[in-house]
Amino acid sequence: MERIKDWKSYQKILNRRKYKKNRFIEVIKYFVLFVFIVLFFYGSFKIYFYGKSIFVSANKKVYGTGIRPISFVKKKRIEKISNFVPENIKSLNSLKKYFKRNPPLFKVIKDGRYIQKIGNYIVVYTVDPVVQEEAEKIFKKYSVPFGVLAAVNPETGAVLGFESYAQNKNKASEISPLIAYPPGSLAKIITASAAIESKGFYPQLNICFNGTLYGTNKTNWEENIGTGSNDISFKEAFAKSCDVAFGKVAGYYVGRNLLIRYFNKFYFNKKIPFALNLRESKAYIPKRFYQLELTGAGFENVEITPVQAALIAAAAINGGKLVKPYIIKEIINSYGKVVYIHKNTKILTSPITKKTAFILKRMMIATIVNGVAHSDFYSRSNRYMLPGVATGGKTGTISGNDPAGLYQWFAGFGESKGKEIALSSLVVEKPLWSIEGGGVAEKTIFAYFF
Repeated sequence: MERIKDWKSYQKILNRRKYKKNRFIEVIKYFVLFVFIVLFFYGSFKIYFYGKSIFVSANKKVYGTGIRPISFVKKKRIEKISNFVPENIKSLNSLKKYFKRNPPLFKVIKDGRYIQKIGNYIVVYTVDPVVQEEAEKIFKKYSVPFGVLAAVNPETGAVLGFESYAQNKNKASEISPLIAYPPGSLAKIITASAAIESKGFYPQLNICFNGTLYGTNKTNWEENIGTGSNDISFKEAFAKSCDVAFGKVAGYYVGRNLLIRYFNKFYFNKKIPFALNLRESKAYIPKRFYQLELTGAGFENVEITPVQAALIAAAAINGGKLVKPYIIKEIINSYGKVVYIHKNTKILTSPITKKTAFILKRMMIATIVNGVAHSDFYSRSNRYMLPGVATGGKTGTISGNDPAGLYQWFAGFGESKGKEIALSSLVVEKPLWSIEGGGVAEKTIFAYFF
């Protein structure tokens, strides 16, 4: 403690202490002012550019796209054939054996199609480079841990997209359009088809239920179908993916035997003929009532490949047909002679009638117009991002273990003036996600049509 000699020295000490205190307060004031100025300018900058983007998207005329600008990229047409593999391909069967050990390569483009030289033969694929490259770009841009897309021509079964992506290249074998994964609410497509075709369900039919739209509270699920403080139309239950309502539809209306029949009609538990090693989609329908409801709503006992999910979505716009997929357009030998060419569309089965397919299509469109996929296909200003293209689909969300994460599905279609595409997209995220399956599908459909 300072020693006080007289009054003057005491005043000096007081002034010195006061100066130190005032200086400290002054520093704090300037620091707060500086932070405030930085935040003010940063906030103003963000508000300005956000408002500008909204204004431009709402008012700028962009021909052919509605609100999204088109960038035309000139592609170099690659004539040189690379990726030589020392193995002779004498028939389609020998090619199937080759693909069991080696995946197809989509790198070289000729005449708008991917080609690959295998031994002394050139294999021409059906895959559309626009669809394939767009899917790859999306998965990389949004840095998803795992992503997969399968797309087909709904009428012919030609595979238009066949992309898989793993952020960690060491885990690339865990994701593929050929592997079956838990579908989540995609299973509701099968339940809805059975209810429409065999039980006379129609879009405006009301379903009573208790609880919220989502959740697995056993008490609500096992209440009688005619009771409940809430009600929802069949179309809205599909569009908003109401778990409780669809559990009741599966348990009280459709039942186990009919559900087994329709899963089988959509080619579950069967091998779909394909040049690549396409796994079987599996569906086990349990006897116990609550587990039966959970299965019909998409919570358990079902697995589906992205290729088959695309084929099922295609049935909604091709009159209810499940077409045989193919990925090889033709095979050319070293002399330039076509030794194999794909001919004729083959229908594996017709699981639903044209009338059922039409109703299902309407419900899938509702999923995008005012259902759970609305935000994927509409802008922030609520403008449809694919003008002139009719789109519909079904979402699915469920946790999975192989690979581990949250599975975000979309299976649907796009059609416009005689041009069609059916596709399924799956994004596996953990724990947060930047894009869902619906977002991947919307961007891919956009690229395909525009």
